[in-house]
Amino acid sequence: MDGEELLPDLVRSYLEANARAADRYRGADAPRLLLLTSSLGSGHVRAAQAVHAALLDRAPSASAETVDFWSLMDECVAEAGRDTYLRVVQDRSDLHDRLYRLDQGTWRHIFQSSKPLPDAVAEVITLFSSIFESRNQQASRDGRFGSDRVLIRRLRDALIGHTAAAANALLRPALTVWAFTRLAQRLASRMRAFRPDVIVATQMLPAALLSFLKQRGALDTPTIGVLTDFGMHDFWIQPGIDSYCVAHESVAAPPDAGIAAARVRVTGIPLMPGFQQPPSVEQARRQLGLDPAAPVVLIPGGGLGIGVDAVAARLASASPAWQIAVVAGRNRAAQQALAALQTQHRARLRVWDWTEQMEVFMRAADVVVGKPGGLTVAEAMACGRPLVVAQGLRGQEGFNVRFLEAHGIGGLVREEGLVAHIESLVSDPARLGRIQQRSAQLGRRDGAEKIADLALELVRSPRPQRAAAH
Repeated sequence: MDGEELLPDLVRSYLEANARAADRYRGADAPRLLLLTSSLGSGHVRAAQAVHAALLDRAPSASAETVDFWSLMDECVAEAGRDTYLRVVQDRSDLHDRLYRLDQGTWRHIFQSSKPLPDAVAEVITLFSSIFESRNQQASRDGRFGSDRVLIRRLRDALIGHTAAAANALLRPALTVWAFTRLAQRLASRMRAFRPDVIVATQMLPAALLSFLKQRGALDTPTIGVLTDFGMHDFWIQPGIDSYCVAHESVAAPPDAGIAAARVRVTGIPLMPGFQQPPSVEQARRQLGLDPAAPVVLIPGGGLGIGVDAVAARLASASPAWQIAVVAGRNRAAQQALAALQTQHRARLRVWDWTEQMEVFMRAADVVVGKPGGLTVAEAMACGRPLVVAQGLRGQEGFNVRFLEAHGIGGLVREEGLVAHIESLVSDPARLGRIQQRSAQLGRRDGAEKIADLALELVRSPRPQRAAAH
């Protein structure tokens, strides 16, 4: 049985289980779900949207509200933070990796002492400061939460040594607690207004805010942390998170983290409803206007579209037999570069910007070439496709590359070897079919549904029982 025969059987099993689960919640009360996410990129937001959709499928009377972490702060500060992130991930992947490898203890040390910062942190704060001051000059006036701008300057000065050492030793922890408390209070205000029965966080920063509130007795609502990578960064380890939903059995907290096994559930990464029953290869290619007989290489860019134009240019210069489908996301610079490339390779290169139907693109492809975001890995496996990593942000994406390589369904390929590697796959249908089969066997299409089930279980559990599970 090859990957193409296996996928319909997996889909059929999923749909039968999904129908049984929906029956369990038919006629249920109207639960209220608060979703916390982060709009850097699209993966965390898409995961939240998938859980929302699954909840409404299970309990149509449910109410859900989504809070973006960045909406809890001044817009100028938030924009500077987002811009800094983009600069780091697009131009300084080495710096991103050095930052990500700082453990939780290091971060506590940074904010609680006056000792010099690690070089990577100092570099990022300096970059942020430059971007923030530029944006602040352009802003016509302070907006909502405008006092954050004063706080961020004081915290910056305390962190990068613009204050005396003695004062610094007092300022760092005080300003850090003040800043975190302000964000937590704003989140608490949103929660009081919405009155959720259960809270789901799809990113670790809002999860930390939740834990902060719970530890201080300001919150007793059940909380679920949804990891969207194939590994657990230790900043996810928070005492106030009741349950963790992880991508695979191999994802585990460090042995000394103090997370009981009962708090961790293997659900898979939540995917949008279209992945429940993806189309056949023929249907997908017909829908996209692609030749059903010629090999298709997909280059998905996610929301940011980082590097898709460079990968497309390299592949377009290779085998004329390939069809290349590029999803550039919302990256205007990449879209412009790809438009120029299309004029040279119009018959072979097709470009789309943002899409709500990634399952169609994944199923149309023979091979996926792209960045190893957690959702991209999960989507490729849900459609039985290998993922060749042409570039990565390191950091959390290192978890995902190691997962692909450990299971023989993809991995990192150096830029100079990319064309030869893709050629070796598409020119050996039997080998490619085996890889597709392994990918399909690993794929999970019901992650969002399992998380929605867990949320509804927590809603229906008596509050004392919930507390006992902490």
